[in-house]
Amino acid sequence: MITIDKYSPIPIYKQIILQIKKEIIFGKLRKEDRLPPVREMAKRLNVNVNTVFKAYEKLVSEGILESEHGKGYYVKEEFRIAEDVIRELMNLVERLKGEGIEMDLAMMLLQEVWRK
Repeated sequence: MITIDKYSPIPIYKQIILQIKKEIIFGKLRKEDRLPPVREMAKRLNVNVNTVFKAYEKLVSEGILESEHGKGYYVKEEFRIAEDVIRELMNLVERLKGEGIEMDLAMMLLQEVWRK
């Protein structure tokens, strides 16, 4: 299920993109699955239709979605991360929790390490 945070510094269209990628990575959306129509998704998320359209089109340009005129948007490619990477991430999260590090701080640390 796609959700957005209107108070996040991440633009809404980018949140939609990230949420769709996450759904594909975790297998909730699979190749050839149809996404909700743009208007329906906009209504569901309480956002502007153009915001959803921008997100969908960006995913089309990345080769993750494809659009069929009059039929909608479909998952074109599986966007996978190796299972061992997910396991490592899960182990890291458990270690961080064990150290008493809250998610916001963990995210900040990840961003800092990512930039190096």
